[in-house]
Amino acid sequence: MRTDEDKKKVLLGALLKWLECELFCIVTFVFYMVVVSAMGKSAHVVFAIVCMLLVICIMADFGLKQGYSACKGIRSGTLSPCRSFGAVMGLAAAAPTYVCYVLLILSSNGIIGNFYPAYKLINSMFAPAVNIFAVTADAKALSAAQLVGIGLLPLVFPLITWIGFRLGYDDTDLAKKFVYKSQK
Repeated sequence: MRTDEDKKKVLLGALLKWLECELFCIVTFVFYMVVVSAMGKSAHVVFAIVCMLLVICIMADFGLKQGYSACKGIRSGTLSPCRSFGAVMGLAAAAPTYVCYVLLILSSNGIIGNFYPAYKLINSMFAPAVNIFAVTADAKALSAAQLVGIGLLPLVFPLITWIGFRLGYDDTDLAKKFVYKSQK
């Protein structure tokens, strides 16, 4: 990136993308809460997939656009190379989730009150996935393995943003790659 100020703007944009993911998924989460009793356990799987796909689409699009922008800037000589910046953008987007995760760990150890319901609401994009393996209302009832699983879910942000950024940075034409496949 050209300057630290440009990087800060992009990282702020990544935080806004987290908020966008949250807003889209909170609507999905409300619908999920309405139908979970009728659908049973299959609702957890269906809505976990829907929420993850929403997050993947939003963050991959963001990473791809930032990668294309960086590629153009590098070609014109106005930006310095920044091949792995997509992972940094993803970590910035995952920061609010990990702040909540720290509070969840404190809650599970009894240091603060029960934060688990608030965690699910604040991170509605992961709530259906969490409910697949950690159906409880109390943070103290979570096992260490469940906490590790909950902590791994937000890694989707840096992974997807990094992949999207690299595709854009390498100036990959996705339309040619997937839509206009050459017949051999």
